[in-house]
Amino acid sequence: MTNYDYEELKLSKWQFGLTLLFILLLIVSLTLTYNQILKFQKQKPIYSNKEADNILKIYRIIGLLIALGYLIIDVIDKGVKEENNIDTKTANLQIDAGILTVIATIIVLYVAFTSDSSDDLENPDV
Repeated sequence: MTNYDYEELKLSKWQFGLTLLFILLLIVSLTLTYNQILKFQKQKPIYSNKEADNILKIYRIIGLLIALGYLIIDVIDKGVKEENNIDTKTANLQIDAGILTVIATIIVLYVAFTSDSSDDLENPDV
């Protein structure tokens, strides 16, 4: 195994972990959305408004951390490619996409902390 392969393996393991965490967040998102459906149907919701609001904020913070994690992985990957004289054009594009994702998650997080309640769940994912 070359040094490049070793570094890529390490980064892939980090991506795997972040992806698992993202899947867990999707499940949380599903429960929040289902909670909203129950409210609209005038049924007993899973979470109170305060609980849903707190879960939403934590969910969005973790989402930002995941986006930052992917961006960091992309930056490290670019450095590994540069060290091994591999074309970094696609790495640069991934970094650009990561920056846009982080910006989007910051906006979504801002909305979560400035809205009055968890009733604003129309667009829960980034």
